[in-house]
Amino acid sequence: VKVTDFGDAVMVKAGNMKLTFDKLSGKVLNISGGGCPDIPYLHAKMADRPLAELPRPRDAGRTLCALMLDRAFVESLEIWKKG
Repeated sequence: VKVTDFGDAVMVKAGNMKLTFDKLSGKVLNISGGGCPDIPYLHAKMADRPLAELPRPRDAGRTLCALMLDRAFVESLEIWKKG
């Protein structure tokens, strides 16, 4: 897992998946990477919603990409909760 701070946003990368969220609101700004068929579905379910209100990607996805997105999600949630 790699973390990149952009000032107003944070990007967390796990494997080939990246999740970017707003530091203040905790809303998911973007999900990218992968190429697995369930990622567009997960992006649609997660984009522009607060991290704290989202289900874990591993529960909705069925691919390795979803598992890597789940790792990025868990790390993002921890970073956001710590402030």
